[in-house]
Amino acid sequence: MTNSFIYYALESSICLILFLAVYRLLIANLTHFSLMRIYLIISVILSLVLPLLILPVHWSNSNYPFGHLYNFNFLAGNQHDGYSEGQPLSPGYRSNSGSNVQLGLIILVISAYIVGLFYKAFNFARNLRIIQLCVKRNPKIRDGRFLLVDLNENVPPFSFFNYIFISNSYQKLSIDELQRIKDHEKVHSQQFHSLDILFVEFISIIFWFNPLMIYLKRSLQEIHEYIVDEKIAEKGKGKKDYAELLLKLASEVKGFSLSAGFSSSQIKRRIVMISRQRSLPRQKFIFIIVVPLIIFLMLSFSYIKTPDPETALTKQNYNVNQSQLKIGNIIWKGNTVYDVKILNQALGLKEGSKYNKSLIADRINGSSGAQDAVSNLYQDNGYLFSRISVQENQNKEAVNLIITINEGKRFKFNDIIVKIDGIVTKDLVNEIGIHKGDLFSKAKIIQAIRALVATGKFDPEKINPKPFPNVTTEEFDNVDLLFELTKISNKK
Repeated sequence: MTNSFIYYALESSICLILFLAVYRLLIANLTHFSLMRIYLIISVILSLVLPLLILPVHWSNSNYPFGHLYNFNFLAGNQHDGYSEGQPLSPGYRSNSGSNVQLGLIILVISAYIVGLFYKAFNFARNLRIIQLCVKRNPKIRDGRFLLVDLNENVPPFSFFNYIFISNSYQKLSIDELQRIKDHEKVHSQQFHSLDILFVEFISIIFWFNPLMIYLKRSLQEIHEYIVDEKIAEKGKGKKDYAELLLKLASEVKGFSLSAGFSSSQIKRRIVMISRQRSLPRQKFIFIIVVPLIIFLMLSFSYIKTPDPETALTKQNYNVNQSQLKIGNIIWKGNTVYDVKILNQALGLKEGSKYNKSLIADRINGSSGAQDAVSNLYQDNGYLFSRISVQENQNKEAVNLIITINEGKRFKFNDIIVKIDGIVTKDLVNEIGIHKGDLFSKAKIIQAIRALVATGKFDPEKINPKPFPNVTTEEFDNVDLLFELTKISNKK
């Protein structure tokens, strides 16, 4: 569970980094403040949700039967991605000292996280209590649905939901200036800015170790001020007078962290934004960039989280002896060319057979050189890109196999090219036994290799057939086949 949370926290941080990088580079200097606020809130939500999503795409379970397309050995077979030959089912021996160190690190990480969590939660509760005491201990005046709280403390004006807090030292301001301050805080309340701050504060408690939360909160509070400044500056005597009021009320006194305040340390930037020319409507399309970013992250995390059959089975069977396991149900999915009876016959295993991971991999994909593996049924019948994935579900005594086949489209041989010591020749094309228009067949290629070896003229270890597929819109795709041969030097 600890590892899962660490991975989740890391992935969530990566999401937030990317979203905030886009914000900083492309969005932060715009004046579409409401959209900017929405972007930041959605960025937090998506950073929490995207790492939990797993698209139904099984990247690592797909097996291309020839390994790397241009470098494979037909005789040696191919290793299935989901298996590792020779590895036991259980994780194997671990020294006590290694386990103790790992346990100590886990305890240390958990302890540090809990301490930070309680510290942040304590500060959050304390700030809420301070606001509560301000409301309770100071006189209040109702102004419509708002409550104006007259503070004795010398702090900048701020609001918290429907409560507007103004220090009595501000009474020396003119009636118009004081009204602008009240209007300013009323807009904060009407826009539910306190709700944004509480949401970010709550997330900051859980992810207290992530420094990005500080930047996020500061950026969101800036946006809140820009939204309100824009609305208030449009009223009254105009932007110039409002900017002068901001300068007049600028203070180094820090306000409450849970509040939306009238004055702040970003006063210069706020004045710049007030006088700045508004962004063009078409610049709103910049926000669409979030769509490909979301798709990229979803695909990335889906790739990372693709279930690893071996890992999942290892966790379930830490203390189970592999020799005691049997094969349970064998379920085939995706097969249309061959029925279950033929596939089971090619697999050569049945319910109750002794479970052996390497043997299963060999019987499915010829990973240990089996010439009658299930994959050969397709490779000998034109299916160049058929792939097979295996999912293992274990109960107490047996491992159920769910074998999924993606058959793909059939190929026919097109050009057969022979190179001897780098020189193209047509002398051996007819002797190879593969003709243009034949269905692709691994067996035919193996026969051709054996025929070339039997001549005694070519180095058998350097015979390396390479397929070059050509996808078409026809019923069959085409594949060119290149044989690169090296002559054996005459012995003296």
